[in-house]
Amino acid sequence: MNNGHARVSAGLTSHFMHLLALSATEIPGGELRSSALVFSPHPDDECLGCGGTILKKKQAGATVKIIHLTDGGRSHPPHLISRQQLSATRAQEALNAGALLGVDDVYFLDFPDGALSASVGPATERVAEIIGKEQPAEVFVPYRREPFRQAADHLATTHIVFSALRSLRRLGTIRVWEYPVWFWLHWPWVGLEKGLIPRRYVAINSFSSGLGLAAFRDLRHTVNISDVLERKIAALSEHRTQMTEFVSSAEWATLGKVLGGRFLECFYMDREFFCCSGNQRHG
Repeated sequence: MNNGHARVSAGLTSHFMHLLALSATEIPGGELRSSALVFSPHPDDECLGCGGTILKKKQAGATVKIIHLTDGGRSHPPHLISRQQLSATRAQEALNAGALLGVDDVYFLDFPDGALSASVGPATERVAEIIGKEQPAEVFVPYRREPFRQAADHLATTHIVFSALRSLRRLGTIRVWEYPVWFWLHWPWVGLEKGLIPRRYVAINSFSSGLGLAAFRDLRHTVNISDVLERKIAALSEHRTQMTEFVSSAEWATLGKVLGGRFLECFYMDREFFCCSGNQRHG
């Protein structure tokens, strides 16, 4: 993608994000002071989806802890890096990012990356144990409309957390915020640029999300992160295996290579968006 096209694409993303912000309600400062657990399918999702909000909550004096459900060991092929080395590296990256975000603790549940749905039972027990111990006022989970093809572990994470809340009879007493990550992988938030993701998947996601209407319907809450955006980006940059060519190879995938950088641009905006589950029940 040439520089002119890149500037136009980034401008379109920013324009549509601005329209979404106009339709959303700002999460009040009092809410930002509430203690929270952030459930992240893989190390880096916490920074992408709500890194700025974590920083704002810490700025407001809240206790925030992150729980990574999988080991992240399948983000890159084993002929480039062993799964064991990749998992260990991503755990250290998560600790580095957590330190920049200022979080109070980081949990690693180490379920196998890419197969979280096969561990729903033990993962739910572990998550319920953590929620029972920490007693948070709110939890953050991936958005329920993440596309399955790109985000199966994200959907499994949300299902697991809701199951844990039901088992504790805490569903409805803890505020649940859903944050989008791979949901943005459709028009108008991205286009059909070349890069890692087949264009047909973007088209499928665009159709299933009503050409952007799902965001305006569900992502009704927002946090202005303009004053902490540079710190969010710095924390995200600590996830070097995802953000840089960690192994010198054209095969090494980075977030910046997804659709020529248009996808990553969604997380460099000055707002983050959330669906508030409130007291709703999910099957």
